[in-house]
Amino acid sequence: MSDSVEELQKKIKIQNDIIKGYEKVLRLNEQELENADEIIRMYETIIQYSGQELKDVKEAFDATSIVTNLSRDELISAMNRIKELELANRKLREESLKFQS
Repeated sequence: MSDSVEELQKKIKIQNDIIKGYEKVLRLNEQELENADEIIRMYETIIQYSGQELKDVKEAFDATSIVTNLSRDELISAMNRIKELELANRKLREESLKFQS
């Protein structure tokens, strides 16, 4: 019932081949993990860069909004000043007409 030496050697060789196959699969899995880690690092860099770009765009937009609001306020102020000057001019003309009469 006992196996012969040749049969045991065949079984050992088969088991060694299986172990070698598992080692190859393990090395491939390790390589895949390294690749996945590299891809994750790349995505993290992209996300970080995109976040900075978004922050820069927001800052530029905020600055543009501030400038636009300042320009708008200055325009409104100038229009109000023009109206005041027109009113003062009209009053001066009316006063001038009173003295001419």
